[in-house]
Amino acid sequence: MHRRRFALIALFVVGCIGPGHGGARFERDALEGPAPWTDRPVADGSNDFHFAIVTDRTGEHRDGIFEAAVEKLNLLQPAFVISVGDLIEGYSEDPVELATQWDEFEGFVDRLSVPFFYAPGNHDYSNATMASVWRERFGPSFYRFRYKGVLFVVLNSELFSSVSKPGQPVEGPDTQAAQMEFVRRTLGQEPQARFTFVLIHQPLWDRAKPHADWLEVESLLGERPYAVFAGHFHRYTKQVRHDRRYITLATTGGGSRMRGIDRGEFDHVALVSMSQAGPVVANLMLDGIYDEDVRTEAMRETVNRLDRAIAPLASSVPSRDFRGGEVRFQVRNEGPTPLAVTGVFEAGKDLAPRKEEVSLRLEPGAEQTVPVALRALRPLDLASAAPARAHWTLETEQDGKTLAVELESWLLPESRFEAPRARRPVVVDGALGEWPPLRFAAQGRPSQGENVVGPEGGSFRFGVSYDDDFVYVAVDAVDPTPYNDAARSEREQDAISVVLDARPDPERSANEPFFGAIASGSMRKLVFAWLTPVEAQPDPIFRAMLPELPAGARRAVRKTSRGFGAELAIPRAWLDERQGGPWQAFRLDVGQQDFDAEGREHVQHVWRPSRFGTGEAMPTPGSGTFVRGR
Repeated sequence: MHRRRFALIALFVVGCIGPGHGGARFERDALEGPAPWTDRPVADGSNDFHFAIVTDRTGEHRDGIFEAAVEKLNLLQPAFVISVGDLIEGYSEDPVELATQWDEFEGFVDRLSVPFFYAPGNHDYSNATMASVWRERFGPSFYRFRYKGVLFVVLNSELFSSVSKPGQPVEGPDTQAAQMEFVRRTLGQEPQARFTFVLIHQPLWDRAKPHADWLEVESLLGERPYAVFAGHFHRYTKQVRHDRRYITLATTGGGSRMRGIDRGEFDHVALVSMSQAGPVVANLMLDGIYDEDVRTEAMRETVNRLDRAIAPLASSVPSRDFRGGEVRFQVRNEGPTPLAVTGVFEAGKDLAPRKEEVSLRLEPGAEQTVPVALRALRPLDLASAAPARAHWTLETEQDGKTLAVELESWLLPESRFEAPRARRPVVVDGALGEWPPLRFAAQGRPSQGENVVGPEGGSFRFGVSYDDDFVYVAVDAVDPTPYNDAARSEREQDAISVVLDARPDPERSANEPFFGAIASGSMRKLVFAWLTPVEAQPDPIFRAMLPELPAGARRAVRKTSRGFGAELAIPRAWLDERQGGPWQAFRLDVGQQDFDAEGREHVQHVWRPSRFGTGEAMPTPGSGTFVRGR
């Protein structure tokens, strides 16, 4: 076989790595015959570099994740690390608390062997005090820097529109007017940057009506090559706008249900390799390395479509002496490819499905009602019945790839319950002696994730009543692993949560995602109350996003030998105002937040799945509705 011969001019020859790599070269032996290497150019030019992006650490942070990411970044040795915000839990106006949180985070950063660039998120920059603390520690909340001819622009999304007060900027030393002037000046001064990266916490473009100032930023970016990175949603999505990449990152330790790639829920750092040809993004996760298309906007839309493809239908059956009936689900295929649905039904201690499973296939545009017949193992009061459960798998094709989601729903017929007039005067003191036996019992405990860890044995019963002045809720909580700490907030310890909605239908019966309800303003039209056995610290995050209790409302909690009793009184005038006349009905969510004895892990016991979709089970429209009794 004929072989090419290499002239032995010297012991070594110098080989060019090819164009586009800054003329970098390497030395190799001069060989006679085949060479044990390929002729591909080396990706190591004088203008090439790597940098890493970390995303949300906070918002129900999980201990140890961000710290582990720092150690892994030290192994990767990028040129530098940059954040997209939400570094501390924040939402405080206490300088001492903020100093403690920032000191802790800066301790993590001190372990990095490369530079770290800060960016503000809503947890870092949510009020004037935090804005001043940011300025004292880090200087401006928006800035630019250059590296090897690449421009980096870091912006403060809380000046465009704060999370806690949508449409309003956070007050402080930095203003939105100054930020926009900075953007105009920066992009005007550097039109020839070989590439531009914009880093911002909130993905301001990813909404039905993008913020006007953000649209101006995009206009100023113009035709230059650029990419945008954000965080905030805790779900990864790659989008393409103006033929440019817009990437919303997942988490680096922030709150997440960690349901995997299809839902964009994972912990990662993004490693960006910058070459003459442009950036290459690698998502580095605990279980592997994925490219920037790990979850695209099209994939997100498909999964979101699967999430809403099946929904419980509203029902109303007599609540007492229930012996059998059915619950119904509406399945709709809004996608362009067939939808396969499988439901597996699991009996509970009170109800049993009459069949074990169902399978169906829906063509695009088709819809179908799926009835699930139930039999009661004994005559039931639905106020205290334990549900059977349905486990649904929905699959469809997206760009030749099978996407699937798994959902859970309760199999429990719904009823409209009566709120009776109080037979005895109610004293709001946490002692429940004046109440008749509490009729409503929590029999469900949706998990908070695939690997939920928390105490067993928690439960509660509750009752409702009214008089001429108030609507009352009384709760008797059983808690074998009590944990309460007056130095912590309500959501960081054992507590009962009560959400009451007195708006007219259809608003009252509609279900809405938690953050969607905050953004739309509907959350501020509800009562949202924590009931804890100690006088806990107000939760800074919920205080910023949720309404105060109505004027004249009362609440009291008292410890018992097996847990605690709680009472809440809502003024009748507040309900009347919401309904535009004498109140006739309201909707109630009641849940028990149950920590272990060390205050580390917790679960949520519920009477009905949350209407805001915070658990694993789908809520039924109008569930938990009470009508005025006699």
